[in-house]
Amino acid sequence: MRKLLFSVAIAAATLATAVPAAAQHQGDRHGRPGWNNNGPTRGQVNELLGDLGRAENQIARAQQRRVISPREAVSLRREANQIRARLNFALRGGLSAREFGELRVRVNRLEQRVRIERRDRDRRPG
Repeated sequence: MRKLLFSVAIAAATLATAVPAAAQHQGDRHGRPGWNNNGPTRGQVNELLGDLGRAENQIARAQQRRVISPREAVSLRREANQIRARLNFALRGGLSAREFGELRVRVNRLEQRVRIERRDRDRRPG
């Protein structure tokens, strides 16, 4: 009976030390830190990049069609470039869930600004 209790105690102790160690490992298969720091999946990042690219294309098309003024286009492009630069910087060190959420909000606001500028019909030159 003592052998059984001793075996159970050893198994429990082994399991108790293995679980926290497994939970701490967040790197790739070579033990390097992960790229996303418990943040978004690659699919979510690709979706964000796709939305940003579509917004940039809408800006270019709206300026070509003279639906928005050159000044509005410059402002919108500047915002898109800032978002892209921030995303690229964050991806180098790992993208956290918080950073991804902030970038998601900024892209959504940019898309909204593009829609508003296209529909305001002011078309002011330069």
